[in-house]
Amino acid sequence: MQEDVLRARWKHFRGEINDHWSELSSDELDQINGRRDNLVVLLENRYGYARGRAEREVERVMTEFENKLRRAS
Repeated sequence: MQEDVLRARWKHFRGEINDHWSELSSDELDQINGRRDNLVVLLENRYGYARGRAEREVERVMTEFENKLRRAS
């Protein structure tokens, strides 16, 4: 998913993030503000993921979200 598309669909994707990483607070989700890199850093800090793992996890969840959007349209 492109960064600009992520920002445009942030409100919907935010729910996906909450489903996958329920320990993230509303304030932390606000800090992400639709930026992939912010989510990666937050996962590193909050969940202790290594950078590579955080990037792969974000990519996986973003791909799942894109697939849901395609099926819905």
